[in-house]
Amino acid sequence: MLFKLFQFWSLWVFSACLLGSLGVGRAGAVWAGARRRQAGAQAQWAMGAECAGASAPGRRAHVARGRRPHRRSGRRALSAQAQVGCRRARSRSGRRAHVAGGASAAAGEMQPLRWQVVAAIAAGLALALEALPAVLRWLWAGRQRRPRREVLFFPSQVTCTEALLRVPGAAPSGCPCSLPHGESSLSRLLRALLAARASLELCLFAFSSPQLGRAVQLLHQRGVRVRVVTDCDYMALNGSQIGLLRKAGIQVRHDQDLGYMHHKFAIVDGKVLITGSLNWTTQAIQNNRENVLITEDEEYVRLFREEFERIWEEFDPAKYTFFPQNRRRR
Repeated sequence: MLFKLFQFWSLWVFSACLLGSLGVGRAGAVWAGARRRQAGAQAQWAMGAECAGASAPGRRAHVARGRRPHRRSGRRALSAQAQVGCRRARSRSGRRAHVAGGASAAAGEMQPLRWQVVAAIAAGLALALEALPAVLRWLWAGRQRRPRREVLFFPSQVTCTEALLRVPGAAPSGCPCSLPHGESSLSRLLRALLAARASLELCLFAFSSPQLGRAVQLLHQRGVRVRVVTDCDYMALNGSQIGLLRKAGIQVRHDQDLGYMHHKFAIVDGKVLITGSLNWTTQAIQNNRENVLITEDEEYVRLFREEFERIWEEFDPAKYTFFPQNRRRR
């Protein structure tokens, strides 16, 4: 929203500066033309005045001899000294007019150039303001960490996960088992779960993997708020981790309708979504062709959080209808 407002403001500034620079440039050109015309008129007036002053003695001598002065004969009536003075006056006036005309012409040429520079600077500033939001977005995108997108495929290679499931405060020790200690799809899934610091929401159809069950209990011991939603039929099967989670004090809710609660997703700290076809069972992890997507896409995370909260509210034990007290209320 802030970028949109800033972009609109910069576009308005660009338009105002562009129109203002065009108007100022035009006004400057008109003003420079008027100055040139005024300077030319002043030069012509000065040349005429000096020539008239130089020819005045000749006219007075012509009148003293009893002749009527005439404009056309005024030049012939001038004495030699007066003619020399007039020529000098014309020469000086011409030089001054030439200098004044050159100066005014230079000033006239410089004045529009000056306004053109101002207009170019204003237009450049407006363009810079217009491009600034895009530059800021580019810089901000470069500084931001790219959202996580990871895909895991199963069956997973069998590896040792004891180092990941170490109890808080336990001293590190080497594992003597003969299993490989490298990375696998299961170890990467465990790392994604154990990265939780505040909350973990699980919505699972079947949950019987001992490694994943230990990871959830470990998060609960660290103070992470864990909530589990599961299917009522499969949570009672032999090997299910749901009973152990409840015994550890973790909140668990289940459905009570005829359909399956068939979701298979987890939300870590409200920011990371883990979803896919994988049931959290040893059979699925070691033998089945499954997939798991780990993403930080905010829109997907928001949608799955809304679904979890809706199911969590719907599976509230206070709303169960098969208890006798609830039946009596009807």
